[in-house]
Amino acid sequence: MTGAECVICRRAVGLGAADPGWLLRTVHWGVSLHPAMSVPGWVAVQTLRHTEGLAELDGAEAAELGPLLARLSAAVTRVTGSERVYTYSLGEGCPHTHVLLGPPQRDLRGSAFITGLLHRDESLVDEAATIRLARELAVELAGQSAPAALDRPARTISTL
Repeated sequence: MTGAECVICRRAVGLGAADPGWLLRTVHWGVSLHPAMSVPGWVAVQTLRHTEGLAELDGAEAAELGPLLARLSAAVTRVTGSERVYTYSLGEGCPHTHVLLGPPQRDLRGSAFITGLLHRDESLVDEAATIRLARELAVELAGQSAPAALDRPARTISTL
């Protein structure tokens, strides 16, 4: 597959102009809302170049990923108040390196929550809360001092 054929690569092209668009953009990675569902606090972390799994990351992408996930997990924890932040990456439906990250919702925890998310359980969706938390997360990420390997966000959300 090429970047031109990839759903995530095509989606990334429009994120620069979207609201809320990129919540954070680094040298090698972009963070945006979960692409499939508006679940509060859930985001996607994706490579900016087309890669189809962790084995295809170059040294710089791999070195940046761990600190980025730690930084993002801490920010999601602060913004949502959740005691846990889940991550998963399957790459089956969309062969582009991406990690989905966010808090459990309501009384659904662990495998019950992930099963609901994977089956696109509409009871998890809350568009207004998702947008509100995305904006808060973008502000939180912009206010943090980034490790040297990470750039500042591509833009600040203008509709705050």
